[in-house]
Amino acid sequence: MAQKKEISWSQLRVGLTVAISLLALGIGIFFVGGQVGFLTRKYSLKAYFTDASGLRGGAVVQLAGIPVGNVSKFQITTSRDPNHAVEVVLKISRKFEDQIRSDSIASIETAGLLGESYVNITRGTPGQTVIPRGGEVKTQGGADIKQIVANTNDVLVNLRAVSTQLGDVAHQISSGQGSIGKLIYDQDLYNRMNHATESLQQIATNLSQGQGTLGKLITEDTTYNKLNATLDRVNLLLDSVQNGKGSMGKLINDPALYDNLQSLVAKGTTLIDNVNQGQGTLGKLVTDQQLYNRMNDTVGNLNTITGRIVKGQGTIGLLSTDKTLYNNLSASAQSLRTFLTEFMKNPKKYLTLRLHVF
Repeated sequence: MAQKKEISWSQLRVGLTVAISLLALGIGIFFVGGQVGFLTRKYSLKAYFTDASGLRGGAVVQLAGIPVGNVSKFQITTSRDPNHAVEVVLKISRKFEDQIRSDSIASIETAGLLGESYVNITRGTPGQTVIPRGGEVKTQGGADIKQIVANTNDVLVNLRAVSTQLGDVAHQISSGQGSIGKLIYDQDLYNRMNHATESLQQIATNLSQGQGTLGKLITEDTTYNKLNATLDRVNLLLDSVQNGKGSMGKLINDPALYDNLQSLVAKGTTLIDNVNQGQGTLGKLVTDQQLYNRMNDTVGNLNTITGRIVKGQGTIGLLSTDKTLYNNLSASAQSLRTFLTEFMKNPKKYLTLRLHVF
């Protein structure tokens, strides 16, 4: 009889151990699944979506990324509005009731690319009203996982094509084709670049040793001293100008010169105004229509006279165009020149003084 009791107690201990283990496992699964405690007081809210793909019962409800409840149930509605096709009932802890307000937005999100779906609610602003129990939360569509996967497939295809092209480019480069391939594998190009490098090294050595014009400019102190002295003289010149010394300094700093220039500009402005108003000789010359007409007539007459002269009309015209008259005048001038020459040599020949005594 004692043995029978001992066997029953062993069985009881095994049963209790299994029951406690199953209870602990259930509680662990419950918390791992994101459930908010057994004894937490909750209230219900409703959210309407176009579809609830990927969402399951018991899915986590987050408020600003923090788990605050779970999806109680979801069902298809009878509404004709496509935005109210699916009704989702949310069980949320009452301690977050004050955080969900009329401007809060609920959306179905996905944890990672292939993770589980959950409902995320944005936190409301303090100035908005709290959504009452059983009320409706505004919603917006979340990212479509199917579209994301399709876009990912397109990206993978493009990456595969780019990878193939890069492989072809790498093969051409390794074969010495193209500019980069020749740059890497062409021995002649390497030799030329090596020679250019040696030349540059030789130039640098010559510069460091003070050879050539640039080398002397870099290494010799004489050039530096001359340049420094030139800069000192320029600084002295600038100081003199700033202090009003010399012609340039007076030109810049002398107020009398400025006043004279200002007076000259004022007089010039007055002169231009007088000319525009027709005052004075220059003003009348510019603005008097009668004077303009007379000058125009005079110019016309001069054009007529010069035209007649060019045509050989009149005395001056004949004088300028008649070759016979020109030759006669030239011969007369030559005879007069000969006479004057002989007269200067022997004036007695042409001057005779006779005295008569009565």
